[in-house]
Amino acid sequence: MSDLARLLTWAEECLAGPGSILFMTDYDGTLTPIVDDPADAVLAGETREDLARLARSPRAQVAVISGRALEDLRARVALDDIIYAGCHGLEIEGPDLAFRHPDALAQQATLGAVGDVLVRRAPSVTGMRVETKGLAVAVHYRHVAADQIRRVEVELARAIQGQGGRLKIFHGTKVIEVLPQVAWTKGECAQWIQERLRASLPEPALWLYLGDDWTDEHAFEVLSGQALTIRVGDAVPASKAAYRLHDVSEVHQLLAALADGVTAESPA
Repeated sequence: MSDLARLLTWAEECLAGPGSILFMTDYDGTLTPIVDDPADAVLAGETREDLARLARSPRAQVAVISGRALEDLRARVALDDIIYAGCHGLEIEGPDLAFRHPDALAQQATLGAVGDVLVRRAPSVTGMRVETKGLAVAVHYRHVAADQIRRVEVELARAIQGQGGRLKIFHGTKVIEVLPQVAWTKGECAQWIQERLRASLPEPALWLYLGDDWTDEHAFEVLSGQALTIRVGDAVPASKAAYRLHDVSEVHQLLAALADGVTAESPA
């Protein structure tokens, strides 16, 4: 039996009774396919409607946890009843929820200065694009020639050293993320959300976390034994997730089944 079939079976069993769902998911590469330009990652209308159906039910909560800036993420999903977590979980907003990591806020000025320097220097490296996100800076090099990538790294190192800051640097898929030096990942963010929603979700509650990226591995590790952790995509064979979906289309199948389940009439 495939992991998708297993997940669909467990969801059906949970929702056949009084159970509930906490659906936590990444955005890029999970709800939407990976694209060359992150600006082109548009949520399909059917996917948005399934998220909305899930979020409207008293038997479900939805959280989208992404490396994108919070406002960018909110604009792309464009639903009022769900929880948004931007900058890898450093900022969270939702119905009756609001959080900004205090240690990250203390480093925001340094991050902003690094971002300003990189924005000014980006035209010197063809294809380099800088995204400032408030509590993070992303340096995209997907369109930088292979022999010029070293120049991207040099510009980044100079920008950080020039501000005298001690920031975290992570290498993703054709992107370098600059984050504040705080002990907080998508995993701690997901736990923070779980703790605040636990009382509002009817038991038994089925918790799911889906993601495709290296940053989601932190969540898979933290949530081990607490949630169904699901890696999306086959590109990386090793993962701390317990289950795997092959691609975004399988995510959509699971999401649609969950939305159908919570909107169906529960047995008396």
